[in-house]
Amino acid sequence: MSGNLRFVERSDDGHIRRFQYRKSAEKRHTSSYVDERLPIPNTHLQVKELLSKVFLPSGYPNSVSPDYLRYQIFNALQAFCSSLAGLLSSRALLEGFGVGNPDASATHALLLTVLQDFFGRITTICAAYALGPSLGAEAKTFRFLADVANDAAIVLDTLSPLLLSRLKFPGTRVLALCLSGSLRAMCGICAGGSKAALAIHFSTPVSGSGDIGDLNAKDSSKETVLALFGMLAGSLIVPYLTSSRETYFVLFTLVGLHLLLNYLGVRGVVLRTLNKQRLSIAWNYFCDQLHAPSPAQVSYRERVLSWKFNALGDEGVTCSIGSSLASILSEDASVPSSLLRSMQHEAYVLWFDPVCLAPAQAAFRPDVPRSMIHMHICLREGYSSADVVKSWVHATEVERMISMDRRLSLSALVLDAHQKVNEHWSSFMEEMAEKGWETRETTLMIGMPRAVIDQLEVEEEDRKRR
Repeated sequence: MSGNLRFVERSDDGHIRRFQYRKSAEKRHTSSYVDERLPIPNTHLQVKELLSKVFLPSGYPNSVSPDYLRYQIFNALQAFCSSLAGLLSSRALLEGFGVGNPDASATHALLLTVLQDFFGRITTICAAYALGPSLGAEAKTFRFLADVANDAAIVLDTLSPLLLSRLKFPGTRVLALCLSGSLRAMCGICAGGSKAALAIHFSTPVSGSGDIGDLNAKDSSKETVLALFGMLAGSLIVPYLTSSRETYFVLFTLVGLHLLLNYLGVRGVVLRTLNKQRLSIAWNYFCDQLHAPSPAQVSYRERVLSWKFNALGDEGVTCSIGSSLASILSEDASVPSSLLRSMQHEAYVLWFDPVCLAPAQAAFRPDVPRSMIHMHICLREGYSSADVVKSWVHATEVERMISMDRRLSLSALVLDAHQKVNEHWSSFMEEMAEKGWETRETTLMIGMPRAVIDQLEVEEEDRKRR
């Protein structure tokens, strides 16, 4: 009596292998097996597979997001340019510290280094406090700004010997060195937080799961190799740059190329989490095209350099999430009671900042441009992530109606927008989930709300008169 076993395996690199396993009654061990995978690869394929295992995450490409390879290519090229530019700045920095100058003092160079490091550490603390909560939500913007700050520091370091020789104010060079130290510290904060957010994105494929630890380890190995090649190439190029004109021409060429490659790399990242800008783009697209957009379609319309993170659209209208209801109330400003009653079942209250309202509160002040209009979202106790998403969509729809010049009172404007959002809310969220968006976890609200509404009661006007 004999039996055969046939099975198909898929390896971690996505290759399909077919096996045939034979057993016989006379022989208890395996008699033979057949691997129908592929012929034995040649040396070129073996080297390619080895490099893939060394520098790419385990299970690539199934363990990473589809935009991982494109970003890594641009990231490798921009890192190489940055390494070359860094060598030029290092040479200039050593010259500024007095290397090659017999009149220079080692103590003076040490004090300059300490002063530069002091400003860098102070900037690290301040930047972490000011920018830390926004790094994950605006990862693409801060990833690009990190390299802008780093390149600015490189340019200042390279210009430091020129400031010493051409100007009669030594303090100018010291100021430039301190500023470059602060810019490098800001680069470290922006790059660290944004890279962490991008690593989480790259390690979450559309289907399946990845390993963020392995991905970070492989990225570190790639950066080490690129830095090594950059230093080797720079060691061959820098000795031939003897004049200031040649040095600055090569420097600014490398800096410009570095920023361009970094922008192209960040521009191609297709994030699937919702922040304020992406959610506003998605809702506007849904209203115009009558179906939800894919993450790639939103990424195409997304701005990398967005200075107003609270902006709702192109009109410049802004909105804050998690505001205190008391902060938008005063003797001359209040939220209409009809609006509060109509939205009593929602986990938020949406209204305008009193600064942009006319005394009657039925319209905006005539001297306030649209770019100065600001709204507040006040959350109720027990709000959920879906409530935060709905509140921002509601604010975006209000901005759409403002841009259409709807001749309505402000309370009617908010209520009409609320009615439209309610009509399309279920279909919008279902289509967003089908298109691959992560709707359960968002980065709309940075940190915790300033206050939440525990209890809200609206008295009737006729009862109040009694």
